[in-house]
Amino acid sequence: MNKIVLLTLFGLLLAMVACKSDENQKKKVDLPQDKEEQKAPDDEPRNEEVYSIPSPNEQYDLLRALGGELKQGTVNELSNVSEYSTRQKKALNFGVYLSDAAYLMRYDQGKKVFLDYVSTLDKLGRDLDITKVYGEELLKEVEEIGADSERLFELTSDNYLTVYDQMIDNGKGSDLTLILGGSWIETMHILFATSGEFEENYEIQEYIVDQKYILQNLIGFASAYDDDEDVAKLIEDLEAIQTAYEELDCKESSLEVEQEEGDVMVLSGGSACLFTASSYKNMKSLIKEIRSSIVS
Repeated sequence: MNKIVLLTLFGLLLAMVACKSDENQKKKVDLPQDKEEQKAPDDEPRNEEVYSIPSPNEQYDLLRALGGELKQGTVNELSNVSEYSTRQKKALNFGVYLSDAAYLMRYDQGKKVFLDYVSTLDKLGRDLDITKVYGEELLKEVEEIGADSERLFELTSDNYLTVYDQMIDNGKGSDLTLILGGSWIETMHILFATSGEFEENYEIQEYIVDQKYILQNLIGFASAYDDDEDVAKLIEDLEAIQTAYEELDCKESSLEVEQEEGDVMVLSGGSACLFTASSYKNMKSLIKEIRSSIVS
């Protein structure tokens, strides 16, 4: 199992163990056999600090596995791109469109939709000085893929990871922070839209609860760039969401780690949190408000 998959699955597992209402439920984690298995291939991000923030592709893979269906009209209109004139708006909505592209490709929306997003992201990318991410090689690969929705979905993931590395390597951590923030907030917007009303889909609600761990990692990453005015504003919004998570109904139990045969760990206990009707409504409203301020 490669490094990014291991860390992502382990992080999601910890979140799911901590937030299940059944405090005695146990989860098993298979550990790698040796250090060689942890090496990241060349086409994965080289920067470990972003491993703890899952890509939209990983998020929507799980959303679909939980039974979430495509909600038409949920994404940000591509025509809005002409309205984004500041560096802050361009970077935040670059993240929004990355999330939207992954969402639509996960639900098999096809080559034309993919190319429309490539065109929009290419424009924003040039404005943000992100180079060599979208170009002739990508278009050639799209032509070879054709109508294979699964391959197109994988391609959105590959390009997302390329953006990570290129921006860190070029010292553009502030812009990357805005992109990550815009992408995560759009993902939360889509999760709430898919979940619906409070009593409609408890499994997706549990996954939204799990997002508090990703939010903590995102705030931690953003804090390295909080001297940037735009990043500081984003952190304020993220901390407002973090405060909303404190309204959840949570119960604590000790986290136990047991070693079974071979390289299997069993985790049980932790913090079990659930939405109430009020906390669900309040967080959904807050996400809508913050997301609206980004895309408008």
